[in-house]
Amino acid sequence: MDLTRDAMLVRLRISAWSGRLYDREASDHVAAQHDASTSAGRYTKRLLPKVALAALNATMSETRTQHDAQSLPWDDKGSRLLTVANYEHYTEVMDALRERLVRQRARFIEDYDDYVEQARIDLGKLFRIEDYPSKDRLRDRFSIRYRITAVPDADHFIARLASDDTERVKRDIESHIEEQLHDAVGDLYRRLAEAVERVSERLDEDGDGKPLVFRDTMISNIRDLVDVVPRLNIFGDQRLAHLCQQVKDRIARVEPDSLRPSKTFDPAARDRVKRDADALLEQFAGYFSPPPQAELAREVA
Repeated sequence: MDLTRDAMLVRLRISAWSGRLYDREASDHVAAQHDASTSAGRYTKRLLPKVALAALNATMSETRTQHDAQSLPWDDKGSRLLTVANYEHYTEVMDALRERLVRQRARFIEDYDDYVEQARIDLGKLFRIEDYPSKDRLRDRFSIRYRITAVPDADHFIARLASDDTERVKRDIESHIEEQLHDAVGDLYRRLAEAVERVSERLDEDGDGKPLVFRDTMISNIRDLVDVVPRLNIFGDQRLAHLCQQVKDRIARVEPDSLRPSKTFDPAARDRVKRDADALLEQFAGYFSPPPQAELAREVA
């Protein structure tokens, strides 16, 4: 595998206006009314009705979720690893969300004056018109951007390093990159294991022996996951590929209605999926169990 050829780094930037503002005067007033210190609390105003920003906030939240789902962890500076195999899907998803935000922003700005007038009523004496940005400023306050850059290799880092120890530095950098890659693949195991565990938990029964609530998203999330994992499996990890295929065959293809009380409820299918999910979790547990050396070191310590 050539990391610089098979992957890239992607960084997401989301800009947003919270629609909230700290009100020092109100905070001081509340403190005085209760004989409290002014440092005991803060009063933060919601400048607009909650519904005003609901759609925009939902899209920004989904963007962060999709960014994480369609890429792999890389560093603590905000960059994530995007495989070439998943580049097209990632950009398609993110561009669609960006276009949705632009449409929602336009509708929000169109209705902005009405929201401000409603806030005048809701806030009463706490309302101050100077708290509200202009429509022109708001257009720049909501945006979704992502930036894609190449993955630097060890030679890039030491190109200008004047030292007799460059080979050791290069080995250290390559070792660190390899650790990051293994952590990234480990993240895929974790995602699959957690999704299967949630299905297993929801296929239990309550204290009265009745099936727990089982929502469509339990299966749709699994389907999304088994779709993206092969494109993010940068090492071509065969064990991961095998587990992903088993999750796809045993769980993702099942219709949610067959797993809960409904016209098509199938108790036998529910029992089978529960057994399959538990069996898969045992396989995942083997991956996450510490190696014998780690257990020995723990005992010695």
